[in-house]
Amino acid sequence: MPSLIRAGGLRGIADFLRDCGVAIEPLLDRVQIPRQALEDEELRVSLLACCDLLERVAVQLQCADLGLQIAQRQSIEILGPLAIAMQNAATVGEAMQVASRFLHIHSSGMRVTVHENVPQPGWSSLRFVLMTPSWLPRRHMLELCLADLHHFLVFLGQGMPAQQQVSLSHARGAPMARYVQAFGCAVEFEALHTQISVPTTFLHKSIHGSVDALHRISLDYLRLAYAGGAQTAREQVEEILRRALSSTRGKLDVVARLLGQHPRTLQRRLEQEGAVFTGLVDAARRDQALRWLTESDVPIAHVAEIIGLSDQAVLTRSCKRWFGQTPKQVRMQGG
Repeated sequence: MPSLIRAGGLRGIADFLRDCGVAIEPLLDRVQIPRQALEDEELRVSLLACCDLLERVAVQLQCADLGLQIAQRQSIEILGPLAIAMQNAATVGEAMQVASRFLHIHSSGMRVTVHENVPQPGWSSLRFVLMTPSWLPRRHMLELCLADLHHFLVFLGQGMPAQQQVSLSHARGAPMARYVQAFGCAVEFEALHTQISVPTTFLHKSIHGSVDALHRISLDYLRLAYAGGAQTAREQVEEILRRALSSTRGKLDVVARLLGQHPRTLQRRLEQEGAVFTGLVDAARRDQALRWLTESDVPIAHVAEIIGLSDQAVLTRSCKRWFGQTPKQVRMQGG
């Protein structure tokens, strides 16, 4: 099976070309990436085609540091739902373990692994692997991905440690000054591995502003939603609402954030599938209200809170609309 990547990974490329006054659509056509990728960040496209796109753009614009420049325009948000789990991990090291476990969700052809006591005791190496044939041109994609990883570490750790080591497995393709500017240190080229090495104490740093509840919800979502392959937008939203209706309050912006998408993107994907977000929320509340009212002794006021409604009066009106009965009548009939 060919290696794929979420179209969200094209965000920085599109922004870079726009800034250069170059239309990206003809370039996408040339490497056979569907133009829909510019609108649907969850679309899976060929990783090899993306590598080819970068190499072609670099030649056309005579840009030796293309990957490094694109990385400057990207943030951890390009990882979609994976970014939420990483940002809300307790420590930088835990975030990297999440990336190691779930990066295949972003791209089936990319891997990040954490190696302790490498290259020396007390250090750890974050090793990146691009699973494409090594004989194919891919320098700019490798540099883009490693620079992205470096930016993620800076973001999660609120800066990098004074000591760090960066190595790339290919020959240098741009002036060393550009690599020093991008990574904050000199880079070793034609190394055995493409990796960033830091003192292990850096991985123990706490992530500022992380929320444990969001971390657990996003991990549950990643485990369930991607266990059987890609889901439709409707299935993704329904899964989030089943597991986190109370904490999300059924709000579009919160659910979209958990999915690592812009609210407008999520709405558009749902519309393409003939679904409406408010309708999915209403159906989830109806189903959960029926279950809590008929299968538990939870006080009715608490049921309203569990399904994300403001108070019991709103639950009463909703039950009359859903079932033609008050919550108390639904409970009595169900019992």
